[in-house]
This record gives sequence, structure tokens and C-alpha cells, in this order.
Amino acid sequence: MKNETRKFLFLGNHPCLDLINTQLTVKGEPRDLLESFDDLSLWLVRARLLTATQAEAAKVHLKNEEAASLLEWAKTFRATFRVVAERVAAGKTVPNSTINTMNQFLAQRPGYPELVRTEEGFKRRFHSLATPQVELLALLLESASDLLSSSHLFLIKKCANAPCILYFLDTTKNHTRNWCSMQMCGNRMKVAAHYRRSRGKSPL
Repeated sequence: MKNETRKFLFLGNHPCLDLINTQLTVKGEPRDLLESFDDLSLWLVRARLLTATQAEAAKVHLKNEEAASLLEWAKTFRATFRVVAERVAAGKTVPNSTINTMNQFLAQRPGYPELVRTEEGFKRRFHSLATPQVELLALLLESASDLLSSSHLFLIKKCANAPCILYFLDTTKNHTRNWCSMQMCGNRMKVAAHYRRSRGKSPL
């Protein structure tokens, strides 16, 4: 599948959940949508974590081994955050080892806040000292730390369709969302439940 036609799913209501949702099951078979650095850069653009210009510049300036290393770095981050999602969705404590790994990722983006003058006054901006490679994933790291330190963390849910491995942040008013999407799982599960109920009825 060419990356131009790659159909990423943005159902998670958060970039980190959309990232772990690049792993999914299709007809019972696992599929990874991040097979190459081109896939990763395209996902970052579609997730609005990178501009198209930045993505193109990265393709030009990164050496093959640097691009491959960044892809593996992103996949390791994805696996780590999947543990977070799995534990939180199951009502379990996130292991200290997982938090330590997350901190190791965050430590790769050193820097400091600085004040920038604007027409309205001053604005605080993070001045990064990270390598250009790590900086490509900067907004992803920021979104991860923001979610992990907020009460929204406990709104993470797994799709109620058992074979589905997609996660989402339940931002509905009463937190009653159960499915990754109605189109993909919700309608199918409701039809299956209706069929089971109708089969269980005794004939008149």
C-alpha cells in the first residue's frame, strides 16, 4: 500500500491514542500502518503534529539510518503508550517502569521556557535544545505529558468490541461512548446483539 493512500484512523480524540491506533486488526490479522519513515511523516502531517513543509524537509535532510532510527523510536514510544492506555482502560495502575520509560522519552527533548514579545504582550514559548530528529516528534511528546498529568487520562477507553484493539478518549458529555466508531464496530455489535436476542425468543 502506498503511503499516499494510507488510511489512518483519527478516532482517538488525542494524538497519542491515534498513534497507538496505527496498529489495528483487519479480518482478525494484525496490521501496522507505520511500515516506513514515509508512513510516519505522513501520519504526523495528518495528525497536525508536523507541517507538510517540515515533513518534506525531513525526507531531504535525514539520512536513511536516521530515518529508520526515528521510525523505531516512534514505534517504541507507541508501544510504551499502549501500555498506559491498556492499564488505564482496565482500571489498573500504570507501572512505574512504564512511567520511567516515558520520562526517558521526555528527557530527550531538553530545553527551557522563554518569553517572546507579541502585540498583546508576552507569550511563553518552549525553546528546545533537542536534536532535529527528536524535534520532529516534539508535539507528540508534549501531548503525551499533558495527557498523563491531567484528569482526562482516566477517560481513556478501549473499544467494547473485544477483538478490536483501538482506544479513544471518551469526551462525550456523560462518558457513555463504547465504540471506536459506530461505523466500524458499534453498528455491527448492535446488530449481533439484536440477532442473539431474537434467536433466544421462544416461537409463539
